[in-house]
Amino acid sequence: MRYELYLASVAVCVAATSAGAQLSSDFPGVPRAAISVSGSIQGRNAFTITGFKLPGAAGVGDTLAGGLRYTFGQSFRIASDFEIGFDVTLFDGSAMQPPKAASTGTTTTSSALADTYMRALTAYGFRVGGKWRPISALDPDGNGYQLAVGGGYQPAVKALWGIEKQGDSTRMGGQFQDKQSVSSSFFHSNPFAKINSNTMLGVMGSYRSKRIMADAALMSESVTEGSTTDPSPLAVFKGVSPRAGASFKLTPGFAVGASYWGSGSPPWYDQVTVGMPGKLKNENFGFLLQFGSDPESGLDIVYSSPTGKWGESGRLYFRSRSTH
Repeated sequence: MRYELYLASVAVCVAATSAGAQLSSDFPGVPRAAISVSGSIQGRNAFTITGFKLPGAAGVGDTLAGGLRYTFGQSFRIASDFEIGFDVTLFDGSAMQPPKAASTGTTTTSSALADTYMRALTAYGFRVGGKWRPISALDPDGNGYQLAVGGGYQPAVKALWGIEKQGDSTRMGGQFQDKQSVSSSFFHSNPFAKINSNTMLGVMGSYRSKRIMADAALMSESVTEGSTTDPSPLAVFKGVSPRAGASFKLTPGFAVGASYWGSGSPPWYDQVTVGMPGKLKNENFGFLLQFGSDPESGLDIVYSSPTGKWGESGRLYFRSRSTH
């Protein structure tokens, strides 16, 4: 019975983290006040890999789980002090293998919770945002400080299409398709429900020099809970959260730093994750490597641990930035 509850906790907690409308940024999870000076458009492509290895009790194997997510976004400069942009999740998938008995290799329970779980969603989490930069003091290379105010919005819409599989049972759903006639209690969640709507408002500051890049923001978010009969698969967050990121260039094309997004939306705002009571904690920061010598462009790599134990779980977030 203990392991049935253990697996039930995993299945019920297969959900997604808070979703946030994203503004242009140079640090994952931290909106920037800076507006592009080297081009009129910032393009973003992000790819996230998540892996879990949650230890079982004596004589029982580990729970293995992971996820992949790919997003695309752009921000457009208007005149010299305004910007609008959007982000959308193009693909998000996850899989979970429950623990098996170490001695026999058989599952510890005959319930459906012992079966491998897989899920994939396409085209969801569309977000729009914008900001106004009333204060800036920059040299011709873009070094100096900037202050801005802005916000974003994510409407409550379903994923364009999705599929979910538990053992031999499969169901599909999406914006133009009802889910198949498999009991929702069998799957313990509904990834085809409308994604939470989210409103974000905040103030941002940026500082740039030849060696140091730093951004800070104070963001207010309000994520709706959805309907009680068919709740959204995303977690609910309402409140104010500070965010900050900084990096130091060791060479013209390589910098090290960190990104802190507090209790607000993380960079992987709507990637599927696996929850475990007493195991997961709120990820609020990550270590950062930045590659690229061109201003406002390059590759960001963030590493964090969903459980706080680096050998037990890890998340790699890759994002390319470019201006043109």
